[in-house]
Amino acid sequence: MTRRALLVGSQTDGLTGVHNDVETIAAALDGRGFTISCLTGDDATRAGILAGYQKLIGQSTADDTVLFYYSGHGGYAHAPDPASEEPATDDPASQPTPGRRPADLQFIVPTDYSPSTEGEFLGITSVELSVLQARLTEVTQNVVVALDCCHSAHQSRDPDLRVKGLDRQSTTRYEQISRHLAALRRDGLAVDRRVATGNPYSVRLVACAPEQFAYEYRNGAGQRTGMFTEALIQALAAAEDLPVTWFTLMETVRRQVLRRASNQRPEVEGPSRRLLFSLQETDPIAGLPVAPIPDGRVVLPGAPLLGVELHDEFTVMPAELPVDEETSVGTAVVDRLGALAAQAELTLRTGWSEVPATARAYRTRSAAPALPVRVTEPDAADLVAAIRTSTLVRLADADEPCTVEVRPDRAGNYQIHDRTGPLHSPRPAGPGTAARLLTDLERVARATGLRALGEDPRCALDTPLTFEWGRVVDGVEVPMRSAGEVVHDGDQVYVRVRNGGTETVYVSLLDIGVSARIENLTNFAPSGFRLEPGKEYLVGYDALSGVLRGVRLNWPAGIVPAAGRPETVLLIATSQPQDVGLLQQDGIRTADRAEVRRRVPRRDQSPLERALDQLGSGGMREMSNDFAPEVRYALRTIDFSLSPTARPPAESVRFLIDERPDRSRMLFRARGGAASTVAVRLDEVLVHRNRALRSADIRVDAVVLTGTTDDGGAVPYRAETARFRNVRDGERLPLDRMLVYHGRAVDYLDLAVWVSRDTGDSRALSDLLRDELNGPTVQAAGAQLIGLAVAAPQAAAAAAAIGAGAVVVNLAYRLLLDAVGDSIGLYRTSLLATEEFGVGRHPAVGNLRAQDFSFSYTVETVD
Repeated sequence: MTRRALLVGSQTDGLTGVHNDVETIAAALDGRGFTISCLTGDDATRAGILAGYQKLIGQSTADDTVLFYYSGHGGYAHAPDPASEEPATDDPASQPTPGRRPADLQFIVPTDYSPSTEGEFLGITSVELSVLQARLTEVTQNVVVALDCCHSAHQSRDPDLRVKGLDRQSTTRYEQISRHLAALRRDGLAVDRRVATGNPYSVRLVACAPEQFAYEYRNGAGQRTGMFTEALIQALAAAEDLPVTWFTLMETVRRQVLRRASNQRPEVEGPSRRLLFSLQETDPIAGLPVAPIPDGRVVLPGAPLLGVELHDEFTVMPAELPVDEETSVGTAVVDRLGALAAQAELTLRTGWSEVPATARAYRTRSAAPALPVRVTEPDAADLVAAIRTSTLVRLADADEPCTVEVRPDRAGNYQIHDRTGPLHSPRPAGPGTAARLLTDLERVARATGLRALGEDPRCALDTPLTFEWGRVVDGVEVPMRSAGEVVHDGDQVYVRVRNGGTETVYVSLLDIGVSARIENLTNFAPSGFRLEPGKEYLVGYDALSGVLRGVRLNWPAGIVPAAGRPETVLLIATSQPQDVGLLQQDGIRTADRAEVRRRVPRRDQSPLERALDQLGSGGMREMSNDFAPEVRYALRTIDFSLSPTARPPAESVRFLIDERPDRSRMLFRARGGAASTVAVRLDEVLVHRNRALRSADIRVDAVVLTGTTDDGGAVPYRAETARFRNVRDGERLPLDRMLVYHGRAVDYLDLAVWVSRDTGDSRALSDLLRDELNGPTVQAAGAQLIGLAVAAPQAAAAAAAIGAGAVVVNLAYRLLLDAVGDSIGLYRTSLLATEEFGVGRHPAVGNLRAQDFSFSYTVETVD
């Protein structure tokens, strides 16, 4: 019986903490008796990882415990629209059901991965990993897989956070991966070994939900590390040899990560009731060991695994006896918290003089989870005193990670800051300021606690629910992902919930806003609206008129509009009505008003109701150790960013390859990056087949836009056109490294390339645009861009840049259609100052392939 671990770290594309992740997880597993194999650097190529996994399978036996760990980037290939002209692959087995969009594809990124769409695909797909996992669990069922990566790209306002997902996604990558998988199937990849609902024999620990984000950051020791990996290691250390389940461990991991990043929610999949590295299953941990120390005190090892807070009360019982006050040893009240244990003051019951060596402590009353807050002004005695009276917030320890701070400015005014920046305008010091700040801090604490609310497998609601949302545009649904989207001030949205099961459920929808406002979107039914089997509820639908209007999202007054902020819609589905009304509260405001309802908790409340009441009131919560759930529940979330600006104009042009970064990277990018003088050259274009243009004469047009600090009132752009005669299939166009742009780059470079049939007498794109760019629409976009670039908050300037780019690109496409009739959008990208404007060759090797065309381009710095 051997414990084996294969640890893979792929430190690529801006990540700098992956090797630290591998080293620290190796040290943690070494202490648990694992034989460890590490793959990093040149050993973590596609071939190296696959060979390492094959070796792991070959070495393992039926009694072994095996762990596979990966830290690095994940990738996500979006499926093409089913209405597209060509299938992603010629493999019939890969074609979706007619009219249905095929599934998106996920992969991990080895060190030799390149985004080139020609040649061999060097990522490792989730399909391949699932097959390997299935083969491993055929050997031993004691398997754990831990993945510290994500498959979504996103930009945090906090420059310290680096997303562990590739920045740029493309539908052409989907075509390449589909061809890759088709070839593997032809070569015998046993895809039928995968289980559609997930491997039932392996425990899977993932850094976040499929469409969420996993972050790398600099921790308190100054090391770059994955948030998930660090929390996992600390939880394993706290667990020591206690009988802890994977569910309990991951609850601890989730709490720690959510305190640092509200849109990263670690999850556990598979048999989570197993004890750590064991096949034995049990209920989540309830009792803790008790170790007496001097002065009538005890230590409770493993207390962090239960999320123990100051003032939690434990009943100490002799071994093997159920919790009963009459037969208890005494009561312990927690007054000190440590990383691995808690200390408590012990009160012995009459008849007991000491704690038996085998005694266990069971939590019977739980304090509200207090949000750590740092006060950076040493003279803010009133505020410090106010915080010490709160049950929802507490002063952070000196070395404790803390994302919420109260800071003074030079004028002596106070502001609450989080990772995004200041939450409200400065407040002058004076009578009542401390009370107002405490009120707002407690609002933030309630919102934070609600976002971190977790499910209990003992109360699991198994009813299948569909939970989806999107924007409403002219009464039409525009679906969006459940995480990572950017919504703008004034957008109309809908939310749909459908009961796909056979039992009636009760559904509540809570909006946790950017100002910490908590609003019940289903307040017409405070205990949840009744949703019968097969029925759905659509938020934003006007039943009287039969029109989908949506719900308008607005940036709240009093919140600094400097950058987008996270917002969450939480679905709570229960088997019986459950009152969520106590949670409703106003957000941070310019003026306060009473907003939290108070009520006396009922004795017959369900565990969910008790948890929700505690989040609202901050009081103590009774804990039951004799568990027989009558109310089952499920939680689902939609996480997005709300921008304080109106939605900029959208581009209507469809490009074969669109490698623009996630929208959030443009909207939430840092300002003030160094400007550069660059040259953009289109190196080559290869025409594989000329059928799409139905002409032997071709023109290539390109537009480049950049930011500006000038006051000339024009959109800064350059357009170029090149013409080619008698182009044959397979011909490489004689571009002579076509110069597309030469000049100053500020904040970003936008590039759009079209290939069109040439009619001979058509005008160059630069001439076409020159006539139109003096029109009122373009002039207004340019004036807005230039005005906001100097004085406006980042969010407004970035939205103006996106809008100006859309105006020019849409106009260029319309002019090309009018001039030549047929035009294909070949390529679209945005290169940011934070990535040095993409200096280098694109792709690094080979060419980008888009249907009948292959091409490459280069960005060069110019002295």
